[in-house]
Amino acid sequence: MPRLKPIRFEDGRPMLLGGVRQRHSTDGAEASVVAQWQRFLDAPPLPGRVGTALYGVMCGGDASGFEYLCGVEVASLAELPEGAGRMRVPPQRYAVFEHTGGAADLRATWQGIFAWLASGNYDSAHKPDFELYQPPASPLTGGAAEVWVGVVPKARATA
Repeated sequence: MPRLKPIRFEDGRPMLLGGVRQRHSTDGAEASVVAQWQRFLDAPPLPGRVGTALYGVMCGGDASGFEYLCGVEVASLAELPEGAGRMRVPPQRYAVFEHTGGAADLRATWQGIFAWLASGNYDSAHKPDFELYQPPASPLTGGAAEVWVGVVPKARATA
């Protein structure tokens, strides 16, 4: 696997996201995330949608799996229908990586990002990280997308 590097760093703004939120086990996640995206894209549009981008948000995880939100930016969480997934994304400094492909191809990109974090000058900010799909890119059909990972400078030990 080639060494993955960010294409740029960005100061992200706060966002409100709504969509379908689901926990996935590590085994079989590629197929279950694709199925989650299909359910989200087949559902009626959410009220108060802002823009045309789609977001795939990692909401935390452990060795057994992770939580993921397929969604869009919305003007208000209060307007979302009952049962809709909701998320507040705080402003954060991000390392932005390029991803070519759809949701089924994300594992290699995320592995490259984790390797970059482990060997570089940044740590995870432990905030929501997300995939950004701007049309014509799509989580189902692929295309050039971006993965935004919240970062903080690594703490340096002092002697």
